[in-house]
Amino acid sequence: AVEKCEWSIPEAPRYFEAMVVGRSWDELHHITSRICGICSIGHTLASLKATESAMGITISDQDLKLRKLALHAENMQSHILHVGFLVLPDLMGVGSVIPLASTNLNEVKTVLRLHRIANEMSNLLCGRTTHPQRLIPGGFSKIPSMGELTALRKKLQDAIPSLQAAAELFKKVAGKIPDF
Repeated sequence: AVEKCEWSIPEAPRYFEAMVVGRSWDELHHITSRICGICSIGHTLASLKATESAMGITISDQDLKLRKLALHAENMQSHILHVGFLVLPDLMGVGSVIPLASTNLNEVKTVLRLHRIANEMSNLLCGRTTHPQRLIPGGFSKIPSMGELTALRKKLQDAIPSLQAAAELFKKVAGKIPDF
């Protein structure tokens, strides 16, 4: 019989709150984007939302939609990284994606293709994949062109078979997921 169960995730304080005290409002989103290298777009957007709310700034519907796309790009990056590079090797019984590539090269290439598209989407919308530069208070410093957005849409549509292949692969190994 379990008498006591604890889950503790020790993480050293990083003092981001203290780092922004006294800083200019136009620096905050750049500083807070450094909280996490994987979710830097989300932290940037949260900081921008707080700054814009404090200053009474309302962004356009276009900028809101582009920011949502940027967040989707980050989510796609993060989920593909986690599931494809961290979880899949465990479920396939190998230590990392490197040995997995020697036995399941096509599957690894599929994951790489999907991650590349997510990175390209982040680059297009945010100026780079990590620590975005184009997201600024009031909107964007540069808006992607209609041609760039149309090309991105085509890449995402063309990626649907890869997404379906990845889903099928995970369905195949789902029985190996531990039942916690």
